[in-house]
Amino acid sequence: MFLYLALPLKKVDDTSEDVQALAKAIGGTPGAVALIIWNLASSDERRRARGKVGMTQASKMDKMVWAEYSSAGDELVEEATDVFLNCFDFEEPLSDELKETIGIDLPEGKEREAIVSMRMNQEFFRNTLLANYNSRCCLTGLSNKTLLVATHIKPWKVSGPKTERLAPDNDLLLNALHDKAFDRGLITITKDLKIMVSSVVEHETPEDEYLWRYNGEPIALPKRFAPRAEFIEYHNDMVFKG
Repeated sequence: MFLYLALPLKKVDDTSEDVQALAKAIGGTPGAVALIIWNLASSDERRRARGKVGMTQASKMDKMVWAEYSSAGDELVEEATDVFLNCFDFEEPLSDELKETIGIDLPEGKEREAIVSMRMNQEFFRNTLLANYNSRCCLTGLSNKTLLVATHIKPWKVSGPKTERLAPDNDLLLNALHDKAFDRGLITITKDLKIMVSSVVEHETPEDEYLWRYNGEPIALPKRFAPRAEFIEYHNDMVFKG
């Protein structure tokens, strides 16, 4: 489960250094580990909704693990993180991407596990979001992934861990500037999915116009999971500065 959440599926096969490292740590084979990860993918309703069927021979255990993840949310992620960190001695070679996710530079202990769990959730959320919005900012069309941010409509800190934090309809894919403006309540989206700029934003600088030029413009709709009305309402009422 840890590697399924932490790694892009295109990197999951028996030649992956991360798959090989986990197989060595648990005394299995890289092929078996990769197969289990793909079996989990076949149970992921978000992938199925995008037409990604995956493996068709997932075991009952694989399906049970995914069902538990769907109902337990962050709780199972924390458990998976704890198991992963405890079975590794970190002498096996790992990709730089996974090293960053697992916090190889962080001190051991509960704080590290909490940080890793948060990073893993956010990485999975971002990967799902990139696929949903065709890897483009839903406002400007920008496609440079290094400048794209997974933006929660209802803020992460107040979203329910089991039903809202990883909900695909609680997200927008925005560039870094408009992500910051959205988080600070300078812009929002209306129920008909158009941008609205706050009245506190003036018209005095070129930077102001980077916001005002999109006022009233519709966002690009995702492939699936359009923003949920209740999340939009929360942002309008509790975050947007009117």
